[in-house]
Amino acid sequence: MFPGLFILLAALSAPIRSQQPTASPSPSVAEQNEEEENSDTPASPDGKFAFVVDYESDVRTITLIDKASKKVLQRLDEEDISSTYWHALWAGDSSRFALMTRVGHPNQGVDVYFRNGDKFRKVKLPTLPKANIPEKMKHGKSYPHFAGNNWEEAESWDKDGSLNVSITTTIDGGDAGAISATRNVKLSFDKSGKGNIVKNTIKYETEKE
Repeated sequence: MFPGLFILLAALSAPIRSQQPTASPSPSVAEQNEEEENSDTPASPDGKFAFVVDYESDVRTITLIDKASKKVLQRLDEEDISSTYWHALWAGDSSRFALMTRVGHPNQGVDVYFRNGDKFRKVKLPTLPKANIPEKMKHGKSYPHFAGNNWEEAESWDKDGSLNVSITTTIDGGDAGAISATRNVKLSFDKSGKGNIVKNTIKYETEKE
């Protein structure tokens, strides 16, 4: 016998295992939570509610669902304008949220929803004051472009349930720079959910070329 030949034959007769591609690791819970927090329409802080936004169809929609069961709870809004976008700001206790709707540019409005059982109802808001720029601030110069036209933004919820909203108008264009007017409004809500303005201030800023 030839011992070396026997070892070679044994090696050749061993089964050959092909290498299987390694599956990419699925996102961790922490990564998923971070992605939700950075989303324009995050899930509620208590993890019970989530938004489903459809920007692909001819009619754009935003729907509220039960996060665990994926059950559709209600259609919040729909628009047939392709430049429509939404983003939301939840209160810390998940009992209410502000929904901002941008339709075209440079316009955006704010609606507020209060929890009612497993759904949310839109509450009545007062007409928010405008952030107009006085003519005297233009000093006779031309500002042909609106970068923001009374753009409404829900900034934060206070612990007492009141909502801080900013309304901003910005004009620019040409070589005169830009002028901004920002109005800061605080909304409080009574037991029925009706909103009232309890604070209203405005400031102006000028940027030169």
